[in-house]
Amino acid sequence: MLEARRLSLSKRGRRLLDDVSLTLSPGELLIVLGPNGAGKSTLLKLLSGLWRADAGDILLSGHPLAAMRGAELAGWRAVVEQHSVTPAGWRGEELVAAGAYLYPASPPSLVRNTVANALRLTEAEELASLRLTELSGGQRQRLQLARALCQLLLSPRPERYLLLDEPTAAQDFAMADTLMARTKELARRLNIGALAVVHDLNLALRHGDRVLLLNDGRSAGCGVVDDMMRLDRLETVYGIRLAELSHPEQSLRAFVPLSATHSPKA
Repeated sequence: MLEARRLSLSKRGRRLLDDVSLTLSPGELLIVLGPNGAGKSTLLKLLSGLWRADAGDILLSGHPLAAMRGAELAGWRAVVEQHSVTPAGWRGEELVAAGAYLYPASPPSLVRNTVANALRLTEAEELASLRLTELSGGQRQRLQLARALCQLLLSPRPERYLLLDEPTAAQDFAMADTLMARTKELARRLNIGALAVVHDLNLALRHGDRVLLLNDGRSAGCGVVDDMMRLDRLETVYGIRLAELSHPEQSLRAFVPLSATHSPKA
């Protein structure tokens, strides 16, 4: 289990995160929601080990994340940032193969097979031979997801975690839905704990196992989707009026904003 206990962080006199806790188990997809400036990306940076909290603890399978360095930490978790660096001149398969950098002793045939498997699992096979400069932002993000999967597939660790910061930001409507569905499927099939920061309430509603709501750096609740994705709770967190829609023939729900009650945050 990936466990965060009472995390807090301030920068330049501003409280970015305040007393936030969560758990993430292998095989589930936890979606982090909240308004702009709520602390979502800050939380992901702490969970990934890129930043250190002022207070609180993070445990990976019972081991303190703060005590891990470099290759050891990367064996437990892979991160796909919102604005990942994509080296000029590389092709898609080269970016995915970068996920094998931790395992220089791996047989080349194993690396090739793992890269191919990661491309197949993310439906990015047609991007393998293309240069990154030829691709859209959404296509590059799919390859970054494949790169993270390659890293985790080669890891010998007993637990593995995939941390995604707004993976659907550069995707069109259909691809965003497909990407989140595939992330949930991969978490199940590969027994990987997946955490995704998203902005779309309906993606969380459709694909999340559990939802963590953040507001002003604090937790507004964490639990199963049906408990967290309630109209009254979401209206309070986002400060807007919402309409909840349902399908007449299927058990589908969706939220549509009606009007704002306060100015949006930066």
